[in-house]
Amino acid sequence: MKMMKTLIVYEDGSPELERTARSIAERLDSARHEARVRAASAVTIPEILASSLFFFGADAPASPSYAEIARVVAGMNLAGRKAAYYGASGAAVAWLKGIVADSDLQAAGADLVAPRPDPQALAAWLRNIA
Repeated sequence: MKMMKTLIVYEDGSPELERTARSIAERLDSARHEARVRAASAVTIPEILASSLFFFGADAPASPSYAEIARVVAGMNLAGRKAAYYGASGAAVAWLKGIVADSDLQAAGADLVAPRPDPQALAAWLRNIA
């Protein structure tokens, strides 16, 4: 079975989001997913192009750390790939969806909106996505 390249992105400067991103990576089936965890400002175009599943996380709308991702993804066709969104607020998640709207990414499932998701909620959310 081919490994799914999975990119897990979190807003720079948010220890809680980074912790959630790392928890997502740890809970993904390593036999099916080749997961990379990156702060938003560290994401590269080749990583975006190589990935087929994305997790985007933010604490607040309009995070400056996502500026380059927003600029680059606006000109990409990512049809056939999926994205899941997590964050501290519904507004942050809605903003994340907005910055990738023109890329044709498909939603992978429900959003995870919680400032500090507990392990059981995170596990249940992932079961419906990956």
